[in-house]
Amino acid sequence: MIERYSIKKDLEDIANLRGLAMTASFTTLVFLATSIFYLALTSEGFFNLGEAFIYVAALVGGPIVGMISGGVGAALADIVLGYAIFAPATFVLKSAEGFFVGMLFMLLRKFSKKIQITFVLIISTLMITASALLFNNKIEGGLSLFGLGGLEFTFTFPGYIILIISLLLIALIWISTLVWGEKGKMIISCISGGLIIVIGYFLYEWLLFGIGAALVEIPFNFGQVVFGTAIAIPIVSYLYKIGFLSYEDEEEK
Repeated sequence: MIERYSIKKDLEDIANLRGLAMTASFTTLVFLATSIFYLALTSEGFFNLGEAFIYVAALVGGPIVGMISGGVGAALADIVLGYAIFAPATFVLKSAEGFFVGMLFMLLRKFSKKIQITFVLIISTLMITASALLFNNKIEGGLSLFGLGGLEFTFTFPGYIILIISLLLIALIWISTLVWGEKGKMIISCISGGLIIVIGYFLYEWLLFGIGAALVEIPFNFGQVVFGTAIAIPIVSYLYKIGFLSYEDEEEK
């Protein structure tokens, strides 16, 4: 029987000194990873590594810690870097992303394999449908490498690249589900949660800047999800390996 999740209990768990310290630490890490390790796009936004620590926060601390760390840390970075116009969307989208990743990881560890496969099938269908809509679009844009003399690079590629990336991610999700156990559940959680920012920022930028700017940033937002997942999972896996985290303790909660 699946134990019902309680937001109230989760809030109580992070209200103590240990929980507050964990939340503050992850919020700081998200802020630093977003504001230090970034590339400015020549459209409107920027590529960063903040996703990695949103995922770590969600996988380690749970939905509420992931939500607070992601929303507050990333929104503050937007403001500090001069992208305040993105801050409201960032706060909402990355709060939702952090909460979803933490919640999905908890649920996947309780669900049967059949339910996990059904969920992955739904996610795969959504990804293929969304990327297929961009198939006939040409994406043009560029990025600036801050700290290297303002070097600027431009790129152009057909929209079907997005479909190819989606298919590769779908393959990764299916392999994760069928083969990789706990690490697979982490991968599914991070990539599924990452779709929130890919879709959310696309709609937000389309509304503010038009379809061109919105299309340019799709591959970079996909990249943030993939790089964030690739960084977060080894970190969390190592924390379990050294005994800092325990699967058994979490299952007893």
